[in-house]
Amino acid sequence: MSRWARVVAIASLIAVAFAGSAFGVENVGGIFAIGTSARAQGLGGAFCALADDEGAVFHNPAGLSGYTGVGLSSLFIQQFGGVAYGTVTLAAPYVGFSASFLDSGAIPTDEGSFRYTSQGITGSLGIPIGPVGIGLRWRFLRVSSPASGQGWALDPALMVVAEGIRIGLLYEGAFSSPISYASGTQEAFGRSLRLGAALQLEPAHGVLWNACFEAVGLFSSTSSLAVGLETWIGVVGARVGFDGRGPTFGLSVRFMALEIDWAYA
Repeated sequence: MSRWARVVAIASLIAVAFAGSAFGVENVGGIFAIGTSARAQGLGGAFCALADDEGAVFHNPAGLSGYTGVGLSSLFIQQFGGVAYGTVTLAAPYVGFSASFLDSGAIPTDEGSFRYTSQGITGSLGIPIGPVGIGLRWRFLRVSSPASGQGWALDPALMVVAEGIRIGLLYEGAFSSPISYASGTQEAFGRSLRLGAALQLEPAHGVLWNACFEAVGLFSSTSSLAVGLETWIGVVGARVGFDGRGPTFGLSVRFMALEIDWAYA
């Protein structure tokens, strides 16, 4: 398949998938809407098909089917001078684990201060079957303030890799137990589909290009399209993207086994 034929095939796939729904992401746990990878953030979140590093634990567990070695990564975000979000992720061939927290800090109101805090745990499994990887992601959410509650969801995934093309699929909320609060109320995990494609090109030794596309929230109440472009020249990487709301940017530098990623979204 020629390079341009690949581009047309990927663009057609995303267009058809995106046209199949006029809607998008439903996510009862905002902590799971952020992700665990600054690299993915810089690509506009379009990482479901690429998912070739520790970010596969969260963004597509089927990517763990081709993961080699053992990797440890962390991410920290602070917004609006108070809202803090952090994750720690451990990945190995076929399996991975991630823990995260979200803390709004004290929010003043007329009746005193208000604070939202929650914690999330993600466990993932990816198994190779030839050029196809199948995966399963388990998400556990615990809300500790202002009310306590917890729930979980199981998300099956798929990854196909062939001749520089990667296709990724993640069905979020396929099976779940709603978040049950101490007050007796419940909040269900929404069901939605992520469908992505990535084109990988290596025009010269040490130079790599990744073009990523992702339809987010198919068959749910809202939807969006994310795109990202990444280039690596030696140990330096740069990326731009669009996450459905605005532009994103990212930079990376590698030092032997250490990689530092920065993203703006």
